[in-house]
Order: sequence, then C-alpha cells, then structure tokens
Amino acid sequence: MSRAASRRTIGFESVLESLKQKGISIRVASPKLIMEEAPESYKNVSDVVDTYHEAGISRKAIKLRPIAVIKG
Repeated sequence: MSRAASRRTIGFESVLESLKQKGISIRVASPKLIMEEAPESYKNVSDVVDTYHEAGISRKAIKLRPIAVIKG
C-alpha cells in the first residue's frame, strides 16, 4: 500500500494502537502523518533485500534492527 493510500484508508487511532502494541512511540506534527507510518505502508524489507541480492544489484551483509528513526 502506498503512503497516499494509507492516508485515505487507515485511521490514525488504529495505527497508534498497532504501534503501541509493538512498543513503538511516535510523535508527529499532524495526525495525518501517522497513517504514513503504518506498517502496511512499507514493503517487507527482507523481500526487497532478497530481490536486490538475487538481481546482483547488491549483496547481503548484515541485518540491523533500528532503535530510532528521525524524519525532518
């Protein structure tokens, strides 16, 4: 699902609850931006990395887990 589709179809309360259950804290300037951070808005990173690796565009090295994200 694209970010624009997320804004149209997902309620910000459900996104907040979903992120809260995963232990994720989010602070944004506008509630509209919360929908863009819904997990459904993102592709599975493992699938993307596998595709690039198999196509020879890049190679796998390590898998990291983010502890914070700051967008500005």
